[in-house]
Amino acid sequence: MISIIDYELGNTLSVKNAIEKLGYKCEITNNKINISNSHCIILPGVGSFNKGISNLKKLKLIEILNEEVLIKKKKILGICLGFQLMCENSNEFGFNEGLGWLNFEVKKIDSKNLRLPHVGWNKINLLKNETNFLNKINNNNMFYFNHSYAIKNYKKNNLSDLMTCSYGEDFVAAIKLDNIFGIQPHPEKSQKQGLQIIKNFIEC
Repeated sequence: MISIIDYELGNTLSVKNAIEKLGYKCEITNNKINISNSHCIILPGVGSFNKGISNLKKLKLIEILNEEVLIKKKKILGICLGFQLMCENSNEFGFNEGLGWLNFEVKKIDSKNLRLPHVGWNKINLLKNETNFLNKINNNNMFYFNHSYAIKNYKKNNLSDLMTCSYGEDFVAAIKLDNIFGIQPHPEKSQKQGLQIIKNFIEC
């Protein structure tokens, strides 16, 4: 069973539909026992960083997520805001501390006169592919984005898998670091290649 974390913020139903389309069992939950018993975890998200962290605290989910991810080393995939929440901090609507699993900072995209938020289809650049997470994903594949903030300060050598995107400047589109997976675009809205990413994560 795959646990899709329900923290009252995000497109959980769309993620559930995508997983079930691939033939896997999943549930939308914030029940700690269910999360503990799950095979892997998906942390989706749409909205602001501070609201996301606030909701995780309100629902007392941070402790169980830390236990599952940092101690038990269970696989987790963060999508869009869910990916950003895994980082050290964000400057969206003021300084906010994140979960701190990834040594990244989330900052507003310097869009160079391009419109924000960055909404719609954009091509990706595949820079590292050492595991199966980005299997069957190619340079210039298109993914669907919807965000104004992103991760820009990354060290390529620390990551086993990395893809980036450019919108005014380069930013991280997806990474894998040990049992932590993250993707900035919405795979559940990115058609065939998005479903492939989800499938790869589940089967890694």
